Amino acid sequence: MAAQEKLTVKSWTWWRNTFLAGLFVVVPVGITYWVLNLLYRLIAGFTEPLVRSFVSQYRGELVPEWLAVESGKGGYTIPGAALIFTLLLILFVGLLVANVGGKRLVAWVEKVIGRVPLVNVIYPVTKQVVDSLKTIGATNEDFSNKPVVYVKYPNLSGYLLGFQTGRFKDANGLEMMSVFVPTAPNPLTGFVFVFEASALLRSNLSMEEAWKLIVSAGLIAPAGAVPVPTAYKTTPAIPIPAPADTTRTE
Repeated sequence: MAAQEKLTVKSWTWWRNTFLAGLFVVVPVGITYWVLNLLYRLIAGFTEPLVRSFVSQYRGELVPEWLAVESGKGGYTIPGAALIFTLLLILFVGLLVANVGGKRLVAWVEKVIGRVPLVNVIYPVTKQVVDSLKTIGATNEDFSNKPVVYVKYPNLSGYLLGFQTGRFKDANGLEMMSVFVPTAPNPLTGFVFVFEASALLRSNLSMEEAWKLIVSAGLIAPAGAVPVPTAYKTTPAIPIPAPADTTRTE
């Protein structure tokens, strides 16, 4: 009887371990597919109605019937055509604004937008956010003025992980910093705080390491995740004064 129970437990353990092994493979693949599918829908969604209208109207004439498929939203479309068309459109706009005439046209369009109620509030903010992302994909040195920082957690000896997004001075000339503290594991939401420069502790984490730490909810913790005062002191980037209660080794 005892041998049978031991065999049953062993069998259950095997099935559990096998299931978990498969789960740990399927979940990352599924999440990757979901993200790529979401990006595809966001990018292709801009021109999908135009492509669907064109293909539906000229199917059998300009568009071969074997190339057109039912879109599921009424009419026909060409798989992937909307994505390619959107990318080509973005490239065309980039070439257009690369010359003086294109820049003048963009300036005129922005001037017109600035006179449209509500739009003149949304567009400038969106443009500023997008402009601030132009350095994404650059080297870490280019992020020297936007480092990963630690924010002292109230009443505890721990820290919150955040990203410095701006530096400015208040009316009294005191240097202030805006910090985005994302939530985990969804970094698309979070909080924006404004601190004195002396209230922040510079982290030795790279942007990639910080994002991995947040998205994984701390499961992927790189070496040196704990702030060490002497570590950021020797960092070649712009130094941030340590908090008053932080011991620094001279």
